[in-house]
Amino acid sequence: MFTGFVWRTFRRYARALSAVTLIGILMGCNPSPGDLEPAEDGLIPLVLQTDWFAQPEHGGFYQALARGFYEEAGLRVTILEGGPNAMTTAQVLSGRAHFAMNRMDTVMTLVAQGLPLKMVMVTLQDDPQGILLHADDPAQNFADLDGRRVMAVPGLTWIRYVERRFGITMDILPHDFGMDRFLSDRRLIQQCLITNEPYYMERQGAPVRVLRLSDSGFNPFHGIYLHRDFARDHPDVVRRFVQASVRGWRDFVEGDPEPAFRLISERNRRMVPSFMAFSHRKLLDEQIVVGRGQSLENIGRIDPERIRHLHSDLRHLHLLPPELDISSTFSTQFLPDP
Repeated sequence: MFTGFVWRTFRRYARALSAVTLIGILMGCNPSPGDLEPAEDGLIPLVLQTDWFAQPEHGGFYQALARGFYEEAGLRVTILEGGPNAMTTAQVLSGRAHFAMNRMDTVMTLVAQGLPLKMVMVTLQDDPQGILLHADDPAQNFADLDGRRVMAVPGLTWIRYVERRFGITMDILPHDFGMDRFLSDRRLIQQCLITNEPYYMERQGAPVRVLRLSDSGFNPFHGIYLHRDFARDHPDVVRRFVQASVRGWRDFVEGDPEPAFRLISERNRRMVPSFMAFSHRKLLDEQIVVGRGQSLENIGRIDPERIRHLHSDLRHLHLLPPELDISSTFSTQFLPDP
């Protein structure tokens, strides 16, 4: 059984590793998108590149599309699905996409390596990654993972963070892109998305527990980034896209998600109603979109203090240079007024 989490995480890791290659290929190409001209219908065409196939974790954008929020903002938005071979950063750098999705720690790493990128809104305030355990596993917290076999994608930032913070060493087993080994080995621990793998465990009748990685202290938000020149040259268009997207996410969270579900299921036949309902419920119950303890007004917001904290964490892990100007990695100017 292939899971969206594993492929997404592997692709993000590979993309971060290939940043130097991307710089060499793309930095000399002057890839900033050109002038935007309205189409015959008067709408400005824009492209959003997602990080995976259509799914509820993208729900706010599909909600904005289905409910006509982009059209009301004078935009005709095309959502391009990602997949195991999608290079979202290359799409943005080449101008084939105006916006793309990623985690803030990855965007900061790419900017530190010289790529002209900038995050302009948050989609998931809390990281939905987790550690999946069988319900009767003796581990109760991250410190209890010392010496344990954990199936995950080797080299990911959270592994280094957790081991350093809790003074432990995990036995990392390379992810096999499935769930069969976890189901057959009650001592095995596995990386997951709390909006994804637990659903399949419920369907298999396997009781599980999840340690949220955000509870470890490492909690990079997920968001939308773009080419820095595009933000400079088309601030009004960026603002309209961001604010219509925030409106879509609010509607997806507090309203009826069925408009988004219909579009998602049309594009991705694996998105059955029961799975989408499970993911949506997790997004709400775990406050992943708004952030724990936050209100709906926090949807889309970028917190500079969290970015400073993340920068400090990554510096201590020797993943970012201390001289990185973090103000160059994001902008709050396109978000709705508080």
